[in-house]
Amino acid sequence: MNEDTKTRIDSLLTDAMNAEAQAKKFYMEAAAKASSNAGKSLFNELADFEQGHYDRLQKIIEARGKGFKLTGITVPQQIATKSEVEGQFESNKDEIVAVLTLGIEAEKKAREKYLEISKMLDDEESRAIFVNMAEEERKHQSILEDQFYSISNKGTIIWGD
Repeated sequence: MNEDTKTRIDSLLTDAMNAEAQAKKFYMEAAAKASSNAGKSLFNELADFEQGHYDRLQKIIEARGKGFKLTGITVPQQIATKSEVEGQFESNKDEIVAVLTLGIEAEKKAREKYLEISKMLDDEESRAIFVNMAEEERKHQSILEDQFYSISNKGTIIWGD
């Protein structure tokens, strides 16, 4: 890997870490805006996901600074989508729809960034870390799209234990 590629990867990693911090803040603010417990739970859990990504990226950046490869960094399992049969009515529907729309776009961009990083890496284990993170972002996008559909068509959020 040449020096330009290393610098580009470092820049992408830093950008991704900053984006994860912004996403966490975004979802925490969304949780405060949600009126239903399901909405608050959904956005708080998404904020936790973003914190997990931030923490993993921080470990990767620290490892790269010490000259280590990206291999050996554990990637936790993504939790399964949880939904209720009925869902909870969200009285703040229009604002939550706007939040979901922005969140969907942010998850798409994060996925693209992780796939871009994965294509720049030489070894399979390192590449797999970012392919996995891209897949997690796709799952987050899918969760948000499901919620968008539910709230747009039924006025409910279907998230819970």
